[in-house]
Amino acid sequence: MVELSASPRHQDFFERRYGGDTLNTAVYLARLLGGSGINVGYATRLGDDRLSRWMLDGWKSEGIDCSLVQIVEGCLPGLYMIDTNEEGERSFTYWRGEAPVRQLFTRDDDPLLIRLSRSDALYTSGVTLAILGERGRAALIALMMERKQAGAMVAFDTNYRSRLWHRAQARPWFDAAIAASTICLPSHEDLASIFAEHATPEDWMARLARMGSKEIVLKTGGEAAWTWVGDERDIIPLERFDNPLDTTGAGDSFNAGYLASRLKGGDVRSSVIAAHRLASLVVRFPGAIIPRSAMESLSRRG
Repeated sequence: MVELSASPRHQDFFERRYGGDTLNTAVYLARLLGGSGINVGYATRLGDDRLSRWMLDGWKSEGIDCSLVQIVEGCLPGLYMIDTNEEGERSFTYWRGEAPVRQLFTRDDDPLLIRLSRSDALYTSGVTLAILGERGRAALIALMMERKQAGAMVAFDTNYRSRLWHRAQARPWFDAAIAASTICLPSHEDLASIFAEHATPEDWMARLARMGSKEIVLKTGGEAAWTWVGDERDIIPLERFDNPLDTTGAGDSFNAGYLASRLKGGDVRSSVIAAHRLASLVVRFPGAIIPRSAMESLSRRG
């Protein structure tokens, strides 16, 4: 999506970028995995307009394989605007009702589904489920389950947005996506909203494990990450963000840092630490995707 974010230099002006939860993660994954031999692709639908071409060029420049992006003649991309308060917390306004991505996976013979069925790893989110129609959601869940049964990595970020759909509509789809994932990346806030319950982190993880996810990393607002892999549980203390400028993309970058480390053979604890290190850096910059040069310090630190 096209992102309009309030300029840090003049709050009456907005800067144009691009973003979206899964795209943010894809960009950070491509940066972190560059040179590793692991290819990062992004699957979506765009229009044939100038803004769509501008986004596509930007994604390619990040090293993302865009052969999975479908161009739809006569359509326009979605757009969202970010406002942040003095504490760096953000609020969003969206215009995406006509975005062509909403029609993704609506054909049984969709060549995109066929290509994705050959992938070694998939990543998607609750926002993706929300914007698709029922047929697209069902196709995506079936793809996730097929890849899980084939031994692939299937990662799912709960990322629930009540403005997109009511929990009564969302709940069965979240149940299915969690069951179809091998790695679940929820937040405590998301789970409380989706299931309309308040529970301890340990209770949430036990519940998600019973639903079928093999590896769980529960985020609790930056204070600690709770992990559950097989019979091994851990609580990993995390240093809180210090005076964040903009928390947009914090969770998306955390997911990228975690998955990149796991894909490169890192264990769960070191992967959580790497994920938090990236998220702590991202919140110091405006917008969802920080400059590539700002991440050089991470590579030096390992």
